[in-house]
Amino acid sequence: MRSTFHTLEVGKRGILAQQTALATTGHNITNTNSPGYSRQVAKMEAARPIEFPGMTRSTNPNQLGMGVEVSSIRRIRDFLLDIEYRNQNSDLSTWNVKQETLSNIEGIFNEPSENSIATSISEFWNAWQQLSKNPSSTDLSARTVVQQKAIALTETFNHIASQLDTLSNNLTQRIDVKISEANNKIQQISDLTVMINRVEGLGDNANDLRDQRDLLVDELSSLGNVQVTETADGEYQVTFGDQLVVNNIEQPPTFFTVANAAALTKGEIAGYIESRDVYVAGYINQMNVLANTLATGKIEVTLPAGSILPQGVTIPGAQMDPSNPRKLLADTKYTVDGLNGLHKLGYTLQTDPLSGNAVAGGDFFVANAGGTITAASIRVSPTITENLAGIAASMRTETVTVNGVSTEKVLQGNGSMALVIASMSEGKFDFSAFTGAITTEGTFGGYLQSVIAQLGTDADDAYRMVQNGTLLSNHADSLRQAVSSVSLDEEMADMIKFQHAYSASSRVITTMDEMLDKLINGTGVVGR
Repeated sequence: MRSTFHTLEVGKRGILAQQTALATTGHNITNTNSPGYSRQVAKMEAARPIEFPGMTRSTNPNQLGMGVEVSSIRRIRDFLLDIEYRNQNSDLSTWNVKQETLSNIEGIFNEPSENSIATSISEFWNAWQQLSKNPSSTDLSARTVVQQKAIALTETFNHIASQLDTLSNNLTQRIDVKISEANNKIQQISDLTVMINRVEGLGDNANDLRDQRDLLVDELSSLGNVQVTETADGEYQVTFGDQLVVNNIEQPPTFFTVANAAALTKGEIAGYIESRDVYVAGYINQMNVLANTLATGKIEVTLPAGSILPQGVTIPGAQMDPSNPRKLLADTKYTVDGLNGLHKLGYTLQTDPLSGNAVAGGDFFVANAGGTITAASIRVSPTITENLAGIAASMRTETVTVNGVSTEKVLQGNGSMALVIASMSEGKFDFSAFTGAITTEGTFGGYLQSVIAQLGTDADDAYRMVQNGTLLSNHADSLRQAVSSVSLDEEMADMIKFQHAYSASSRVITTMDEMLDKLINGTGVVGR
C-alpha cells in the first residue's frame, strides 16, 4: 500500500538523481583538458515499484512507480581502441628513436662537406698525385702535403669512430634511463590496481583511478610493447615485452631489467637497442672496413717496367732483367696488401747507416696500440710523421760509386711509387675478408659512397616510417577521443536538460506540499 508521502518520495528521488547527473556533468566539464580523462555518465533507471509481486496484493490499480535512481556512474571507454592506439604508439616511438639516431649519424659523417671523410680521401689521393710530379729531396713541400693529408685522414677516421662510440654509450645510458622509467610506471600501475580493487570491491566504479591507470599504460606503451588483460571478474594483468609485470593485486610487481630488454620488439627501449646494436655498430664496422682496407686490403696494382724490387721481394711469373734480377722488364700486375703493402715496394730518401744503400718503405699506416687497424686506432706511422724522408715515392734506384765503393741510391726525381699509390683511387679493393662488408669488391671511393648512400636510405626510411606512424597513431587516438573525450557543447546541453528535470522534480514536491497543506489545514473544519 502506498504512503501518504509517496509522491514526495518520488520528487525527492528525482531531485537527487538530477543532482547526481549535474555533478557528473560538472566533473566532465572541469576535466575537459585532463590527460587520459574519459567522459562519465550517470546511468538512470526507474526505481523498483511499490507493488512488487508477492503472495498478496492491494486494491491499488497497477503498480505505482517510485521515481528514478542513479544505478551507476560509468566512464565511456572502448578497450579495443585502447589496444589499437597502444600498438600504433609503440611503433611510432620505435621509429622516432631510430630517426633520431640516424640523424645523429648523418651529422657525424657530415656528408657532403669540406670536413667529410670523402673530402679527406680525395685530398689524400691528390697529394700523392702531386708528389709523383715533385719527389725531389730538395723540395719537400709535396711530401709535407702527403704527410699532412694522411694525418688529416686518420684524424677524420678517429673522430668519426670516437663520435660513433660516444653515441653508442649515450644510447646505452638512455636504455638504462628508460628501463627505470618503465619500472616507475609499472609500480604506479600496480599501486592503482590495488586501489581500484579496494574501491570496486565495495560495489563502486573507480572511474578516475581507472583513467589514471590507463594513461600510465598508454605512456608505458611508448617504452615497449605492452599487453593488458582484464577478465570479467576483475583480474587485471599487464605484460611488458614477454614479462608479466603486473598480476592483479599481487605485490610487489615484477620489475623489468636490461636482461629482459631483448624481448621487446617495439617502443623506445627496443628502438634504442636496435639503434645501438644495428645502426651505430653497423656504421662503426663500415668505418673499420674502410680504414683496414686502405691500409692492408688486397688490391691489384700495375708496377711499371724498370721498377727495382727491394731485397727479398719476388713476384711469381714476372719478367725480370737478366742483368738485374730485381728489375722488372715489363709492366707487371701484382696484388699487394693495401697501401702498406705497396709502400714497402718503394724507396724512401733515407739510407741504411751501415751499407749506405737506399731504404725500402715501411708500413704507412699503423694501429695506435698495435694489433688490428681500425677507424679508432689508425695512425700514420711515426717513421713518416717524424721524418718526411720516410715517405717512399720512387720505385727506381741507381748505383753510385764513390772512392771505389758502390752503393744503391734512390733515383732522384723518380715518382713512380707515388703515381702507383695515386692510381689506387681507381683500383678495386677486395672487401670480402670483412664481415658485414656492403660489397666484396670495389673502389675505395665507391665503397665509401655506398656507405653514405646506405645511411641516407636508412634515414629516409626512418623518416617515412615516422610520418606514417604519426598518421596512424593520430588516427587511432582520434577514434578513442571520439568515444571518450568530453564535448563541451554536449555537456552544456546535458546540463540544461538536467537543470530542467531538477526544477520539474522540485515542482512535484511543491505541488504535493500544497495539496497536503490543503488536506491538513483546509478540511475537517465542520463542528469547530
